[in-house]
Amino acid sequence: MRATDEQFVEKLGRFFEAEGAPRTAGRLLGLMLLTPGELALDEIAERLQVSKASVSTNARQMEVSGVLERCSHPGDRRDYYRIPHDIAARLLDRHLDRIRRLNQLLEEGAATEAASDERIGERFRRLERFQACAAGALESAVRGIGAAAGAGEGGDVS
Repeated sequence: MRATDEQFVEKLGRFFEAEGAPRTAGRLLGLMLLTPGELALDEIAERLQVSKASVSTNARQMEVSGVLERCSHPGDRRDYYRIPHDIAARLLDRHLDRIRRLNQLLEEGAATEAASDERIGERFRRLERFQACAAGALESAVRGIGAAAGAGEGGDVS
């Protein structure tokens, strides 16, 4: 890898770590973003200089979350990973899902006895308005990416 590539991979790893995710997951994503095609687990482990087990664990978690896709080749028992063509929409969908789940929890909080206190009730109403605004913005962004992808205008970021 070139020096700028390595720096990017490391910075994304540190970003993930600061967000509470495994550093290896961030480094894995960084490497895959810089890779035009797919890589086998052993190739990823070698390039990142980490264990194959660590790569496997992180890659499977990222596959479940939609950030990576697993693929295979006839006659080859190895698993390969690549960035999905619609990663931008998938990432926005994940954020939108988180906002929706938090909205549900906020609705439950607003229905508690404590929320009958005007200050607490207003706190929940402000949070619910903010979350509704954020959800609307993300829904609009997801629709925009879908429309751009359908028109061939850059919806594909891979």
